Amino acid sequence: MAIESSEPMNCSINYTVLFLLIFALEVFGSSDDTQALVYDARVGFLSAGTLEVNMTVSKGRYELFGDVRTSGAIERFFRWRGKFAAVGFMVEETPRTRAYLLFEERKNSRKVTLAAHGKTTIHRPSSVSREVQYPRGSDLMSVLFLTDHCFDSAWVHDGEDAYEVVRMGSRQTFVKQGKAYFRGSTKLCRYRFNYDKEEQRGLDVWLGLHRDRWVPVRIRVRVPFRPDALLRLRTRR
Repeated sequence: MAIESSEPMNCSINYTVLFLLIFALEVFGSSDDTQALVYDARVGFLSAGTLEVNMTVSKGRYELFGDVRTSGAIERFFRWRGKFAAVGFMVEETPRTRAYLLFEERKNSRKVTLAAHGKTTIHRPSSVSREVQYPRGSDLMSVLFLTDHCFDSAWVHDGEDAYEVVRMGSRQTFVKQGKAYFRGSTKLCRYRFNYDKEEQRGLDVWLGLHRDRWVPVRIRVRVPFRPDALLRLRTRR
């Protein structure tokens, strides 16, 4: 994946880390220990796309790779594609990110975000790269997909900005999502977090036992005055 720019760069991306993470994107699926999860997304009543997540945990270390893309009716209003990768350690059953990489592509723009070694470098092909302070906590994807329990609170980030996610409650529940999706007993974890100018959002995560591991089987993001966004774990094609 080449990153090109006709403009001079003010700062440099750590290409060693970038290479290792890109290499992980290419070979991730070859490991027998990798667990692959596929989610179908909806926003309100509209089909919105898919999220694919692959993850490996071994000897206290983890690797995570994923692909997000919009499709279906939602693309009448919005189109987005992203690839992400993270590496880190598990500390007391909680992920601690060492490096996080995100490729984003919208209709008319591309962006690369690399958070590693205490700094975040952001690159757009049409402009100079810039560095910002490494955000607090671990990346959201690692926390979301590698945490097998309801946590009280956690700082998460998207490579640039950090948010504190706080648990509001939890309970046991049974989910039915249709023939193609996970069905069974779950632990529902209900969280809230402030996003962008103190806008409060809700995050509901249903954890279910899937292939001997507790993983999110249903995820709902609640935004005031907007349709809910929903992810459902696909168990059948």
